[in-house]
Order: sequence, then structure tokens, then C-alpha cells
Amino acid sequence: MSGLLRQARLVGRLVETGVLDEALRMAAQDNPVAVIIAGDAGIGKSRLAAEVCSRAAAEGWQLLSAGCIDLAEGSVPYLALVDALRSLTAEELPPVLEHWRRGEIEQAATQLAPDTARGRVYAAYLDLLRARSAEAPLALVIEDVHWSDRATRDLLSYLIRGLGTPQFQARIFVLLTYRSDELTRTSPVRNWLSELVRLPGVSRLNLGPLDQGAVIEQLASLGNFDGRQAGEIYRRSEGNPFYVEELAAIWSEGELGVPEAVRDLADVRVGQLEPQARDLVRLLAAVGRPAMFELLEILSSDPTEELLAALHSAVDSGILTVDRATSTYRFRHALFAEAVLDQFLPGERAAVHGIIAVVLAQRPDLSTGPGELGYHQAAAGDLQAALVSYRAAAEEAERVYAFGEAGQYLERVLEHWARVPDAAERAGRSRGNVLAAAAEHLGRAGDFDRAVAYATAALAEPDITGDPAHGAELWQRIARYHLQDGNGPAAFAAYQAAAALLDSAPQAWGRSRLAAEHALALGIWGMNDEAVTQAERALRLAAAEGDLAARGLALNASGVARVSVGRIEDAEPDLREALDLARAHGSHEDVGRAMLNLGHLLLCAGRNEECLEISEAAITENEALGLDLRRGAMNRNNASQALFALGRWDEAIAQTDIVRGRIEFRFAGRMACIIRARVAAARGEDDLAASLMSWVEVDGQGRGEPDIVAYRWLVVAESAAWAGRYDEGRAAIAAGLALVTGNDALSTARLCAVGLRLEADRCISAHARRAHSEGAAARQRAEVLGATATNVVGRGEIDAWAAQARAESLRLGASNPSLLTNEWAGVRDRWRSLRQPYHEGYASLRVAEAELAAGDRRAAASELSSAAALAGQLQAAPLGALIADVARRGAIEAIPSPGSDGLTPREREVLTQVLAGASNRDIARVLFISPKTVSVHVSALLRKFGVSGRGDLMAAAQGSKVRPEGLRSDTF
Repeated sequence: MSGLLRQARLVGRLVETGVLDEALRMAAQDNPVAVIIAGDAGIGKSRLAAEVCSRAAAEGWQLLSAGCIDLAEGSVPYLALVDALRSLTAEELPPVLEHWRRGEIEQAATQLAPDTARGRVYAAYLDLLRARSAEAPLALVIEDVHWSDRATRDLLSYLIRGLGTPQFQARIFVLLTYRSDELTRTSPVRNWLSELVRLPGVSRLNLGPLDQGAVIEQLASLGNFDGRQAGEIYRRSEGNPFYVEELAAIWSEGELGVPEAVRDLADVRVGQLEPQARDLVRLLAAVGRPAMFELLEILSSDPTEELLAALHSAVDSGILTVDRATSTYRFRHALFAEAVLDQFLPGERAAVHGIIAVVLAQRPDLSTGPGELGYHQAAAGDLQAALVSYRAAAEEAERVYAFGEAGQYLERVLEHWARVPDAAERAGRSRGNVLAAAAEHLGRAGDFDRAVAYATAALAEPDITGDPAHGAELWQRIARYHLQDGNGPAAFAAYQAAAALLDSAPQAWGRSRLAAEHALALGIWGMNDEAVTQAERALRLAAAEGDLAARGLALNASGVARVSVGRIEDAEPDLREALDLARAHGSHEDVGRAMLNLGHLLLCAGRNEECLEISEAAITENEALGLDLRRGAMNRNNASQALFALGRWDEAIAQTDIVRGRIEFRFAGRMACIIRARVAAARGEDDLAASLMSWVEVDGQGRGEPDIVAYRWLVVAESAAWAGRYDEGRAAIAAGLALVTGNDALSTARLCAVGLRLEADRCISAHARRAHSEGAAARQRAEVLGATATNVVGRGEIDAWAAQARAESLRLGASNPSLLTNEWAGVRDRWRSLRQPYHEGYASLRVAEAELAAGDRRAAASELSSAAALAGQLQAAPLGALIADVARRGAIEAIPSPGSDGLTPREREVLTQVLAGASNRDIARVLFISPKTVSVHVSALLRKFGVSGRGDLMAAAQGSKVRPEGLRSDTF
């Protein structure tokens, strides 16, 4: 900034600073918060972020801050997040993070799959933030995320999602900034930011232009400007603080030709520099990032004294600034760099890039890495050298698990391939192998469409077509990409192509593993007959090849298929042997898969405590290996379904929130949304349930997972049944059964039972209204559902749902009340033996209805009392309302209702301790439960009181009618 101007202070942002102050206050109370500041270039995002950091530092906060920079194709994976750790010594970092930030592979990671190794790094970074926040509140500030690379976005997503989980209590504030005018509608950064702001605890703060009063106040802090000048500057700047400062600087220099268009401001300001200073800033603009003095000195031909004079001129003019933390020179604003780059003549820029490339090749210590070198070489037209550098950059990105960037660098290699005569020799591998490697990296990054495209292109290369085993491996990868993308039919076709190629190979080792993997995919997709056939083939091949790991995978596949059709007693030995073989001969992935599927079997069998036990064990193992992003998330879904069945709904919510918070909304995330929606529907929170279910597409194109979509239709139908929305419920049942009939015994039994309930309710309603045709249609539909239910065979929960379906069908006719009572009593006893209080309560309600019809009011009152107690414990409002309605119609009084405060006894105990100022660890010790369980109850209390922190909870509880255990009324 010109020496004629004073330093501007922050003006016109009172509301925004208030929002950020509140965010800091909440974060300091163990409620992690993330705020994303958005605005156009020059609007004051960095100035506002600096103000927040200054205030936080004054209150004793720790600051980890960095910024993303525009490096074009030369991006450095994780650059900002590595730079944020620069103030920490190696001793302050766990070994996994220290190796990662140095670009090294930790020895322990060499034994792990790349995805697993990456997970360990992500988990270590999150744990580091949590641990340091225990010492003092911590702010992680990352600016200019519109320039962020894919790897940085992935890690930031993990951190922010992790911070938002109910169990995660830490004093952490995350602040991101971005230029909204930089992002197109299709920008991946735009889509990423849209996903982030939908997460709990994340908000966006949009900065608009300053009003005229604020501009006048800003100008007053810069210098002396009369009313006419202030008005003219406001008109031309349109309230943009950066433009205000630049116009003020030009005006204060006595320039008469102040530009009318703000886009010309930077050109004018740069044009005011002396020739040597102007050459220097042109050089820095071509470098494309902040640069140390040593690099500028080598690149410049000027003597040191003249170079220093030019730097002083550029800094004094406000074009450049010095970053004291990194000892680098950088443009004060990106608009200056953009203006300078636009001034290069054709050919001139290439020559400058050539000079930079030569220096960086000779002095790699001055470079950010081979990616940057490749960018300058390509810009200079040296494609041969650029190809080699991009190949090295891909290897470097792979070492730090930046798979998306590794794939992009290989894409640069492929772009230059045709123009480099000896490309294969320079790259050290064939084009087919480069295509295959690009596909592998992009697949790991979740970019499945491009992964399929590159793998398919590799199959056409001569060295691949002549190697059936390699071709089969590529087809197998393509199948996996399709499966992960939710496209089963395409995956099955790819598996078949892989098998055909492998059968033609001279040494067809690996056929058993391929067949087993194919069988497992078929089983997961509900194609059970095909899955069993393929699994039996895999078992024969595994025996021939002596591959015990493949045998375990085949048994896993056959077990999944048998569970789906209700043959639990046949499936359990397969899955238990599969787990034993995986532990002895398989990979971590094989073990995780076997535990997951065994947990699903126990869920279907109604053995929910056992399911919960193995799911928690699997979660612990997966977290230790850094796999919680994928396999651990699916185990959490098993656990949450078991917890729902056991009536531990708040714990189920906590598990689903972890999954929804930590991973992208693919298979596990969508399933978690539906499980959470089921709890919401059972508690009468219909708007929340509808919002959660909107995450699951039901486009009928075959790309969605049938079991997830069918579960969604079940929740829709259950919600419709409570509300009497018969047509909506009937449509949902029909859509769900179309997906699972004959393929999924549990889902079919559930849908038939709920469908028959809907038809029975409709028939009874029609009878009361004398709508005879409507009642006849309901009975006709019920006959179809009853026939479908009759064909369902299975034990445990499957059997209980089938029995409930039979009992519901009896409600449609003039059945003997004694028969109805006995049938529903049998259903109630089944649910009771399975320890599923919600369904037991519903069955007790139906028993009471039958007993009232038989004239036994005393027995009915007893059943309704039991059902009401269960509904109250679960806070199942729709069930409680129906129980109350039956009691009213039966003239039965004194039926207990849920507590008026909506809290469970345990939640009252926890609230008592919270109000006494106890920490989670203290509460756990007093109540003899784990700190994790305490955090679940605290999260439930926060949700029920509609607050976000302990301080607000205490205030809300004191202002409510709740009287926690052991506290006198005068304590409120």
C-alpha cells in the first residue's frame, strides 16, 4: 500500500464478526464448529479471517493456519494442510503424520492396502487436532479453498465430518474461505462446498459489498478524502473493500486518469512501478506461487542491490507483501497476479516458463515438487521433460495417498504421450500400463466414471490384449468400480468378461478369487440363486488352486445368499468358517467383510445383542486400521439396526450420525440416512424422516442398491400407516416388494406385514364409512400380500414378521376375538423373546384390541398399560397416540403416558450431573458407564432441548419444567 495511505481497519462487518465470535464461543465449549466464508475477490474474506484469528489468539487459542495457492497443473497434494502443521515439531506429531508431511512412506504402512494407509493418516490428523484442543481451544484456518486440490478437500471433509459426530467433543473451530466468483456451476469445489454446508455444525457466511457509510468509514481510516471523492470511490468500487483501497491509493498519488472499470485497477497500479520492479512482479506472476528471495535472485539477472530495491518498491506500493511465517514474497491480492499474467505477449510467457523450469530442475530444493516442474516445462513447450516430471509427480502423490492427484498427473502424461516419440521409454512403462495406473488411482479417489474409461481404454492397448491375465485383472477392477458406483448389471458383465479372459490364459491362477468376488457381488445385489451357483464354482476352483483365502470369500458369498432367502441355519456355518479363514489366510479387507456379513446374519436372526457385539468388535478393528471410512461405517449400520431393534434408539441415532457425518453419501451413508429416518418416523418426526429419505434416489434405473431402496420404502410405508395415508403406503409397499420378493426374506416379511396392516386399517376405516368397494379392494390386495408372506421362510426376526403378517390379515375379516387374541399374543411373545420392545408394544396394542372385542377390559387394560410403558420409554409418539386412542374407545383410564419432559431415566441422571458441572469422564465414573455412552446421552439431551452446547443446555434445562434426579427445585 502506498506510503501516503494509512493502514485500513476492518469496517462494516459488525454482524459477521458477531457470528464468528459466537462460533468461537460455541467451539470453546466442546462443540466443534466450522464456518465457510464466501465472497467475491477483494470483498474482505482474508481481512475478516485475520480479525477472527487475532481475537482467538488474544483469548489463548492455538492457531493452525495456511492457504491454498493457485499452482495450476503443478498443485501439491495436501499443501495447505501440511503447511498448517509447520509450527509443530516432529516430536509433537505422531510418526504417521511426520512421515506423511515429509512425503515418506511409514514402514508400518507398507503392510497395508493404500486405502487403509490413507485412512490411518486421516485418523491421525483428526486425533492430533482433538488432542491439542484438550490443552487449549484450537482454530484450523484454511484460506482460498477455491484453489484446493482433491486430496486437501478429501482430508478436510474427513476432519469436518469427524468433528461433527456426537461422540466427538473437542474445542475446535474450523474456518475456510473461498472466492465465490471463481467457481463455475460444474466446479468440483462448488459441489464439495455444497455438501459441507449440509453437515451439522457447518455454516456459510456470505460477505457482500460495503454500504456507502462503511466505505466512507474505510476511507477515513486510509487518509483524507472529501465528500465528492468518497462518493466517487464508492460508486466505482461498488462497495468492494479491495477496490476502495486501490482507488484511494491511485487518487492519493495524484493520478488524474482513475479507471472507470474496476477490472483495470490492477493494470494501472502495476503500471506505476519502475521498470525493474515491474519485471520482478512479472517474474513472480509466472512462478505462480509465493517465492523465497533465493529463487527470485537466481531467476533475476539484476544485481542483489537492484533486486532488493525492486522488491522494496513492489512491497511499498502494495503490489507485493512479505509472508513472515514462510519468508516468501507474494502478491497482496490474486487480482494483481492475474493482471500481470494478462500482460504477457504470445511466446514471451513460454520463454519465462523455460527459464523457471531450468532453475527448478537444477535446484529441486527451491521447487514444490516434480508437478510444478512439469507445469513450467509443459508451458515452455518441453513436453519430453514434462512427461517425465509428471510421471514422477504421480509417484510422489501416491506416496502421500493423494490418489486423485496421482491420477490427474498421469492424465497429463497421457495428454503429452502422442507428441513425445519415445514416451514409453521416458515414462518407464507402456501406455497401457499408464492407463491402467490412472484408472487405479482415480478409482481409489472415488472417480469411478473416469476410472472405468481409462481401464477400458487400457484393454485396447497391444500389450494388454496380448496378456489375458492382465486383461482379466482390468475387467475385475472395472467390475469393482461399477459396484462401488451402484451399477450392478454393468459390474456383473465385467466379471463375466474377466472370467472369459482368465479361462483363456495359459496359467489361469486367480480364477477362484474372481469367481468368489463375483458370487459375493451377486449375493449383495439379491441375485441369490446365481450367487450360490457362482459360490459353488468358486469353492471348486479354490480347492483346485489350494487358495484358502478364496475359499473363505466363496463361503462368505454363499452365506450372504442363504441369509437373503432365510436359510440362516445353513448360512451361519459358512460365514463363521469364512471369518476363520480370513483371519488365517486373508487380508484385512477379507476379515472386515466376513465380520460385516456375520453381523448381518445375526441381525436377520433377531440375535441383536450378538450382532451388536460383533459389530462393535469390527468397528474397533477397523478404526485401528484406519478403515472406518468404509467397512467400519457399514458395521455401524449393522449396530444401529440392532440398537433400533433393542429399543436403544438414541444410541442408534448416534451411530447413524457418525456414518452420515464421516463418509460421502454412497452405500453406507445412504443406509444410515434411512435407518435414522426410521427412528424419526417411529417418533413422529415426519419432516425429519422425509428430509433424510431424500438422500436415497429411487429412479428405477437399476443403479441404486435394492436393499437400501427397499428399506426406504419400508420407512415410507410405516410412516404412512401411522398417519393413515393409505394410498401412499400401498404404493410404497408395492415398490419395495418389486425389488425384494424372492431375493430378500427379511425385507419381504417386513413389507408384507406393514402392507397388511395398511390394508386392514383401510378396510376397517372403509367399513365405518360404509365404503364397501374400498373395503373390497383392500381385502383383495391383502390376499395378494398374504400369499407373498406365506412363501417367506426363516427364523428369528423373519419368523416374527411373518407371524405378524398372518395376524394382520385376520384383522380384515370377522375373525373370532379369541383367535385374534391368541394370534397377536403369539406375535407379542415372539417380539418379547427377541427383546424388541417397539414391535412388542405394537403387538400388545393389538392383543388389547382383541381382548376388548372379547369383552375382557381388565386384560386389555393390562396390555395397554404394558404397551404404553414401552412407547413412553422409546418416545414413540405415534404408537403412544394409538394406544391412548384405543384406551379412550375402550373407556379404559389410568394408562401411563410418556414423561412430559420426554427424557428417559438415564437421561435425567446424566442431566443431573451436567447441571452439577461434571465432565463426561466424571459422569461415567459416577454412573458406572463408559464416557462414550455418556456422550451419546449428552448428544440426545442437546437434541431434545434444541441447543448446541452444554452452557445452553444448562440454561434451557433451568428454564424448563424438567426436574432431574436429586436436584431441588430451588437449584434452577
